[in-house]
Amino acid sequence: MDNILEVHNLQVILKRGKQKITAVDQISFSLKRGKTLGIIGESGSGKSLTCMGMLGLLDRKLWDVSGEVVFEGKPLSIQNRKAMAKICGNKMTLIMQNPMSAFNPVITIGKHFYESVNKPGSEKKTKEEVTEIATDLLTKMRIRDPQAVLHSYAFQLSGGMLQRIMIALALAVQPDILIADEPTTALDLSVQHEIIKILQKLQEQYGMAILIVSHDLGVIRHLADDVSVMYAGNMVEQGSAEIILKDPQHPYTRGLFASRPAFSKERLIMMEGQPPALEERLEGCRFYPRCKERCEDCLAYHPGASCKDEIHQISCVKYL
Repeated sequence: MDNILEVHNLQVILKRGKQKITAVDQISFSLKRGKTLGIIGESGSGKSLTCMGMLGLLDRKLWDVSGEVVFEGKPLSIQNRKAMAKICGNKMTLIMQNPMSAFNPVITIGKHFYESVNKPGSEKKTKEEVTEIATDLLTKMRIRDPQAVLHSYAFQLSGGMLQRIMIALALAVQPDILIADEPTTALDLSVQHEIIKILQKLQEQYGMAILIVSHDLGVIRHLADDVSVMYAGNMVEQGSAEIILKDPQHPYTRGLFASRPAFSKERLIMMEGQPPALEERLEGCRFYPRCKERCEDCLAYHPGASCKDEIHQISCVKYL
C-alpha cells in the first residue's frame, strides 16, 4: 500500500540564546493512505513538536526545523509558510491538544466553521452551505441542538464540547490527512469510546488517513493500524499495531505497556525514573538511565542505527 505521507530525518532544535538543544532528533516515519498511524510516548517525548514541526507551525524565532516531508509523492516546503498554508487546513487538518485555547473568543462557532471551510485557495461556499455542513458534522459528533452551538461562543461551552467541535471543524474540509493531537484528552471515558467509533466511521466514509498522537494506549489500540513509539525525541520502535501491541521488543515500549492501568487486582508496575529534560539528554541511548537491560555499549549507541527487520524497527543496541 502506498504512503500518503512520509517524514524523513525530521529534526527540531530549540534556540535558547546562543545554545541550541535538539528536541526531536532526525526521526522518520510514514503514513499509509486511508490508514491510521499512532505515535505514542510519555509527555515531553516530542510527539506534539513532531506534528507542529512537519506542518511548519513552530515559531522560527524559537525553533529550527529541518528534514523532508513528502505529501502524495511531492516534497513540501516546510520552511515556506505561504506554501504550507495551502496544505494545512485543506489537505491536512490538525486537532489541537488544548480545546480551551484553540478558539477565537470573539467569534461564534458558526464563524469558525465558515472561516475553516472558506480558507484561501478553497472553493467558496455560502453561509447556508457551511451551516448545512457544520450541522451535519456536529450531529455526527453527538452534539445536541447544533444550531444553538453554532450561535455560541467558545467560552460558553465545556471543554468536552469544544473537543468534539474541534474534530468537526477539522473534518469540515474533508481532508486527506487528519492529524489528531490527544483528541480525547478532555472527554469522559464513555464519550472517548463514542468519539473513537465516530472517527473510525468517518475515516471509512471519507477515505482519509489519520495520524493520532496519544499517551492513551486504549485509544491507540482501537484506532491505529501502525504504531511509532517515541522517547526523548527519538523513535525507539515502529511497526504494525498488531506486532507492537502484542509483542513489544524495546525495553521502553515494554515498560510503557506494563505501566498502563488495568481493571484488575494486580499491582501496577511503575517504570522507574522520569524522561530526561531537553538539557539532560545523553549522547548515547537516552533510555539508558531507566533501562533494566542496559550495558556499556548503550552509551556509545546512536538511536535509530539498528532494526530487527523492515516490518518491525527497533532502535536498540541489542539488534545491531
